[in-house]
Amino acid sequence: MKTSVLVIAHNEEKYISECILSILNQNQKPNEVVVIVHNSTDKTLEIAQKYPIKVISFNGEIGPVYARLEGIKNVAGDIVLCIDGDSVAKNNWVEIMTETLKKNNNVLVGSLVKINGTIFATLGNVWNKYFCVSKNKRATRWLWGASFAFWGKDKDFVLKSLEKSIDISKSLGFTKFRIAEDYILALFMIKIGNIEVTNKTFVVSYSKETSIIKEISRNGQNMKNGRSIKCFVENNL
Repeated sequence: MKTSVLVIAHNEEKYISECILSILNQNQKPNEVVVIVHNSTDKTLEIAQKYPIKVISFNGEIGPVYARLEGIKNVAGDIVLCIDGDSVAKNNWVEIMTETLKKNNNVLVGSLVKINGTIFATLGNVWNKYFCVSKNKRATRWLWGASFAFWGKDKDFVLKSLEKSIDISKSLGFTKFRIAEDYILALFMIKIGNIEVTNKTFVVSYSKETSIIKEISRNGQNMKNGRSIKCFVENNL
């Protein structure tokens, strides 16, 4: 069974090497690694091209969801694992994510995501470690774009769901950088099977926020957006 790892990266020259090496050094090696370098103006592309992986330069619509759409079209695995270019995977990430996907008729799985940021993020990591472990409806809010996996046979459904996430986010007035494609994807995927989030593995993501106030503000905005999305999907779809 072939596994593909998709990495999306926008101006991640500071972290992309660490991210790629964490994938290449997995206990269970992926069969394919695809990096989508989207709309970057730094050295992310040049750095990624140094590694024995597939690297695609994508200059299209700005925003992570568009890079993810382009990337999913370019992977061929029976299992597709997704991670962001500013994230680093624990060495059992591929193994645990694939094992979890194969259980309980799961169609979408995620893992604990630890945020490397301020003390607020550090405290949040402790909370997340124990409360992210969930299934189905509860799991939808714990599915983060920095760490999720799905079956390759469901690729068309995933692509359509991500495309719908753009329309839904626009309807709700979100900016292109606030499109919650991960949460919306989970809400659609739960309609065709089970969802599960595990803390047996994790990825570490580097926060772009530089202060506790900004991290708290972003967290609050994400929660507010999540409530709006859930209400919209329940009432309109």
